[in-house]
Amino acid sequence: MIRVSKNVYVEDGIKACNLGLITTEEGTVMIDVPIAPSDAVRWRDEIAKKGELRYLINTEEHADHCQNSWFFTGVLITSQQTRERLAKEAPDEVIKRVTRLDPDGLPLMKGFRLRLADITFTGNLNLYLGNHTIRLFQLQGHSPGGIAVHIPDEGVVFTTDCVFHRVKTWLQEANPDQWLDSLRKLGELDVDVIVPGHGGLCKKEYLEEQARIIRQWVELIKSAIGKGWSVEEAIHRITQPDPNPKQPGTPMTEEELNRAIIIRLYQFYSK
Repeated sequence: MIRVSKNVYVEDGIKACNLGLITTEEGTVMIDVPIAPSDAVRWRDEIAKKGELRYLINTEEHADHCQNSWFFTGVLITSQQTRERLAKEAPDEVIKRVTRLDPDGLPLMKGFRLRLADITFTGNLNLYLGNHTIRLFQLQGHSPGGIAVHIPDEGVVFTTDCVFHRVKTWLQEANPDQWLDSLRKLGELDVDVIVPGHGGLCKKEYLEEQARIIRQWVELIKSAIGKGWSVEEAIHRITQPDPNPKQPGTPMTEEELNRAIIIRLYQFYSK
């Protein structure tokens, strides 16, 4: 666990997304959960050393951020969109995912159910805990339910998957217009540390590079559509503009991810 400010910690060594913990005089706030049950139990035991877990925040509806919230106490907060999406998720699909990713963790899933948020919001929500104000606001683009967690007094913001730092950017469900707007919002914050959804910690300067990757994808897809290429032609002819490697341990091959991104962006810009 890395201490990034006086009261904010980040765990970037567990499979999938970065995890966060905020300590306050009145308990702790946890940001996202491990995707593997075995890791979830270990992380639960580790954060218990920092105090009572008061709130758990899932920053989006993708499995690597929220699947194992069931293992944790505390009031669960998500966007309204995330709750609605997860309400449609079949528990059997989660079990299949765990069987593939963490077979040793299957015994921990006895009685498992998907946990839905106790509190949801659209727009903005402030939490006041001890002397801390924690600002939550929607950060859409990578996913419909994405939210940021901003701790102004600590100079830290968790960006969900609107930022992939030096690892391949996933646009398989993207709304590029919303994504670029979210990056502009992040650029307006007075923060010293950005905690991306994936990849190492970074500064605000990286936001422009992240935006450039998205804009380049958009330009390539619009050009392909303008040339009359079919989706299959685009899949075979487009060289993806993202120079970063795919994060190890994530699903899909590079080829499968490239295909998923092109199909999604074709759908989005062919409306």
